This record gives sequence, C-alpha cells and structure tokens, in this order.
Amino acid sequence: MEGTSSTAAWVRFLRNYGPIPTNDNMYDESIQRALKRHKIRPIVLPAQFRKALLDNFTGIDPVSQIITGTAGDGKTYHCREVWSALGGDEATWNKGAKIQTLSIGQRTLVIVKDLSELREEESAELVASVARDVVEPSPNTVYLLAANHGQLLEKLKTAPDTPAVRRLSEVVEDLLVTGTTDDREVRLNLSDLSRAPAAEMMSHIIDEIGGHEGWAGCDGCPAAREQFCPILENRRRLTGADGHGHFRQRLISLVELSERNGGHFPVRQLLSLAANVVLGHPDGRDGLMSCANVPDIVASGKTDLASVYRNVFGENLNPSRAEKTEPFKKLNLFGIGAETSNRVDNLLVYGADDPVYAEQYEALIRKDSIYGATANYTQGQRAYLEGREGVDRSAFLQLLKAQRQRLFFTLPDELVAAYELWDLTVFRYAGVYLEVAERLKAKQPLPRIALSMIVRGLNRVFTGMLVQNQDELVLATSGSYSQSKRSPLLDELISVPRQGGQEVSLMLNPQGGFDVAVRLMRGEDHRAVRLELSPTRFEFLGRVAEGALPSSFSLECHEDILAFKARLLRETETRRQLDGDDVGEEGQLVLRFIELNSDGRATPRRVMVRS
Repeated sequence: MEGTSSTAAWVRFLRNYGPIPTNDNMYDESIQRALKRHKIRPIVLPAQFRKALLDNFTGIDPVSQIITGTAGDGKTYHCREVWSALGGDEATWNKGAKIQTLSIGQRTLVIVKDLSELREEESAELVASVARDVVEPSPNTVYLLAANHGQLLEKLKTAPDTPAVRRLSEVVEDLLVTGTTDDREVRLNLSDLSRAPAAEMMSHIIDEIGGHEGWAGCDGCPAAREQFCPILENRRRLTGADGHGHFRQRLISLVELSERNGGHFPVRQLLSLAANVVLGHPDGRDGLMSCANVPDIVASGKTDLASVYRNVFGENLNPSRAEKTEPFKKLNLFGIGAETSNRVDNLLVYGADDPVYAEQYEALIRKDSIYGATANYTQGQRAYLEGREGVDRSAFLQLLKAQRQRLFFTLPDELVAAYELWDLTVFRYAGVYLEVAERLKAKQPLPRIALSMIVRGLNRVFTGMLVQNQDELVLATSGSYSQSKRSPLLDELISVPRQGGQEVSLMLNPQGGFDVAVRLMRGEDHRAVRLELSPTRFEFLGRVAEGALPSSFSLECHEDILAFKARLLRETETRRQLDGDDVGEEGQLVLRFIELNSDGRATPRRVMVRS
C-alpha cells in the first residue's frame, strides 16, 4: 500500500495549488519546503527567459536585467533558476535573504527576488547603485531584479531624485511601454513575464500535472480498482486520455481568448485552475477532494458534482468565492452555461424522446454516464417534461446549465458547425477570431467570411446605416468630427482588394498585444493605419455586421471605432484640400451624400453648393 499512500500525499500536495484560503504553496519558497517534506518531485515548467538570462550573465559583456510581470508570473522562480544554474548554493538561497550576491568571474551578480520586500531605505540605496552601474561600460557589478509592474515604478519614484535615477526611471518606463529605449548607453534589459502566452503555459501545466509520477500509486488503490474514482476520471479528461482531447483544446482556446482580451493568467492562476479541475467537488474540504473523500462521495451518488466541466468555472466553490477568484472570474465572462441556442436545448431537453435527435442524444449525452446522462439528470429531465407538481424547476435548470458546459467541451469537431459551438458563449465569432489568428501566424489564406464581416461592420459604424458594401470601406462624416450616430456625407471609398495603392486587410499586429489588427492602405504616399482587434472588438463588428445596433452591444467598442474613424478623417482632410476635390467651378462646393441602393449598397450622390 506504499504506492497508495504516496498518491494520497501527491493529491494532498496538489490541493494546495487549488483556490483554498491557505494556499501558501502557491509561493516559490513554500513550494520548495513542501516538496522536500513530502519527497515529491516538483512540477517543472518552462522558465521563459532562463536561457537568455544565463547567456547574458555568463557572456563576456553582461548587462543588468529586470524581470517584471504580475503577481504569480514566476519572477522568483526565474531568479532561483539563475542562481542555481550559476552555481549558487541552494541552502544559502533558502535562508531567504532579500538580496543575494554571487561571483561570476571578475564580476558580482546581485539578485533581488522581490523588490517590494525591501524597506524604503534599502530600495533607495539599491536603486542608486543600479543607476550608477548600468551606465558603466564595463561594470564590476551587474543586477537581476524582480518586481511587479507597479512596485517597480513605485520604488523608482521613492529613490533619491538624482540625474542618474531620473535617467534610469525614464529608460525603465520606455522598456515597460514600448519594449525598447533610445538611451543606448544605459546597459539594461527588461523581460516582462506578463507578455508570455498563457495558452502555451496551460498546455505545459496539463502535461506536468497529468503525467506526474505521483499518480503511479493509483494502480494499487482499492477505490480505483473496485469503484469509480472521480479524481482519476477528471485527470483523464483534462489530459485527453479519454481519447478525445476536446476539453484540453477548448480550455486552452478560452485562456487564449481571455488573454487577447486583456485578462492575463499568471502561472499561479493556471496552476490553481488545473488543480481545481481535477479535484473540485462541493463536498470536499474547501471545495477540493482528497483521496480519503472519494468513497463517501461515490456512496452519496453525487459524483456528477465533480464534473471537470463544472470545476473549470469554479462551480464546486461557494458562488461568492468563485466570483472573487481570478481564473474563474475571467472564464465566467464567457457565459458558458447561461448562453445557449434552440438546437442545443432541444437536444438536451427533448433528445431522449425526439427521433430527430435520438442518434446524437445517444452519442453526445447518454454515452457519457458519468457526467452526461446521469441518474440525477435523467430523473430531473423526466420530471421537468412531465410537469409534475412540486418539481423544483430551478434545480433542473442548474442541471441543464451543467450539460451546456459539458457540451461546449465535448462536442466533436465534425458537429461544431452544425451546433454552432460558440453560440454557447457570449462570443459567437470567437471561433472565427481564433482561426484568423492561427492562419495569420501560419501565413495561410484567411476564411473569406472574416474580412468581409469586419468591413461590413466598420461601414455600418462609420455611416450609421445598414450598408452592405464589403468590397470597399465607406468613410463617412456628419460634417464635423462629432461622434454623430448617422454620417450622411461621403468622405472616401477605400478599395478592400489591393487597387491603386489602396487595400484593407487583416494582419498580425507588429506592436504585439492584440495579435489581430485591421490595416488600411490608402496609396503609396500614405502610411498604413491599423486598428487592433481584440476578441471583444471582433465580436462587436461581427454583431453589427449582422444587424445589431452598435451601441446596444458595447458602447466602449462603438466609441473605439468612431475614434478610429476620426483618425482616418483627419488624415484625409489635408489631401482633399490640396487636391481640390471638394471645390467645383466658380467656387462651388461639392458635397457627396450617401444613398443606399435597393440592394443596400452605398453610392455617392454629388450636390453642388454655391459658396
């Protein structure tokens, strides 16, 4: 039974990564102590900047380095990896000194694993030293500093107000905002962990947790041999060992979409999410199962409440806790479970009796007896359909919500289009957005629907009319730069296909941040103008393209697009005046009004006004 006890220890350790009140193990120092205590191999994740940092500090001309990001991004982990790789003593590191020093050849490396831990006088002295050393052509001391974004700027502000410190502050601000600086004499690099793709890290975490040797003892566990174990089942579904892999793939897609919308997932949150997916159950302590809980949970008939499809949204937690816990807060913004379509609900509610849905109900619902057609669901479904008196309909609606969540993560790829998978979220066009981003990276042709939809959406915001033009951009104005809802005056028609130097296209944003952008070219003598497309902006333009009123979906997006339009109008004003496009013979003013044809296409109607 030694293997069984080792697995129980591994599961207990894994619980500490979850969203529990005393999650001390989420911090690097505590993790190392716990691993030694339990004799467990650590979860090893890629340190994104490890190689670059080591190459720098072991090179002939090293420069000082700052690692920044948000809480939980792995800054301390990077510092410890560098310390160990360069020969630093592990016991010395574990003593927890705020500032560690290490000799590298003729130089001294100073490592500060968390700048916020330093008292004001300590940080002031350190910042002054850094400011002095980073301008030296061949300094005797180089630095590796770790700090959150806000803490880094705060420490710079509270340092002595000297020319050297001011210069250092300006360089750090440049590096934070643009990733580069014009002051080449300051020998300093900045690495921002918050810009690392969380979707890739999520994949690494799933592999590390799912493939950890701590699970080896499950083979000797009586509970696993003699009855169903929800922990093992959840591990299978998370890793894709169930033979499908849809859960993993779609979870990573949600993380990617959230990141592109500005909802960053630090490594600490991704670990918490993965642990909760595997161990979540409302009857476990703090909402998380241990090996000891499994027999009682199975005996109670409540194994369906351990569903990975619920746990990924924090449904195993108290609602107020889930709302305040960052990874679930971000994922619940997708509305999965609350959003649906008629076809999905017809399948889930009537599929057991409707011959039209019988085959797919069997494959998609009944075949999954663990989290699909469970006894609780089928009984609730039957009572709901029969309309029995005293039936708690709200209870069945909660079961229905869980099935929508499950269907989002289990629907086979060949049925995604038929059941319109992304209609189960508030982002109906998220699938198109992800496909566009993937194809742009691979330099492959884009889906035809994407650009025409974006152009039609832009045209309807620019004009305030239901124009159908999708092969040209209709730049319109109300006669001023006010954000008028309707703009009847045509400013310019810009060809979407490349023609005469004009073009509207989708591209990868070279500035980073949002991966997708729409680019406008208006002739060889004009610079390209770009608009970043987050998933929310993409969704906004898609909804407007299909007929939604711009302000009814997102006022913020509407204002963003109008601000983009104002930029375009300002850039064309000078050219129009130079070309004399708006002035006719004998001082007459030429106005071009927008008229809609019977097919909804916008065409210009010229009107001469005597000035």
